[in-house]
Amino acid sequence: MIRGEGSAFVPGVTAQDIFDFVLDPAQYTKADTKMVWVTRLADTDDGMIAREDGKFLGRFPGSVITRYRWEAPHRIDVTLEHGIPSELHAWFEIEDREGGAWVHHVETMAMPRPFGAVWDRVAGRWFAESVRREVDEIARLLASGQRGRGLAAHSA
Repeated sequence: MIRGEGSAFVPGVTAQDIFDFVLDPAQYTKADTKMVWVTRLADTDDGMIAREDGKFLGRFPGSVITRYRWEAPHRIDVTLEHGIPSELHAWFEIEDREGGAWVHHVETMAMPRPFGAVWDRVAGRWFAESVRREVDEIARLLASGQRGRGLAAHSA
């Protein structure tokens, strides 16, 4: 299994600003180079089912079905419902703090056997760096005044 992680304090924003940015595919894909688009497929009591289109290693296209659960505006939890990799779990923890808001983001991914060990060696460093850069870019974009539309971005 590979893992990436990053944290950032963003001055002048709220937890709701970060939450809305992450849930807006037009904004989020500016920060996450692994992600091409997120399409809401269905609502759930505590979130949504979505199709995530992305690029493995920044090059190879693929899609997965994920379940988003959230406690707005402080937590977003994403787990794999269908597709390859064999395991996918990502989460955001978001807090209002004096003068701004703090975000902590973690992603983990495992590939099915027998490819898992090779995947870990080939992609581990890239994945960890990609997630760290993603959080830095979310913070940079928000600090520059960009905002997301949150769930409204998924409306028809």
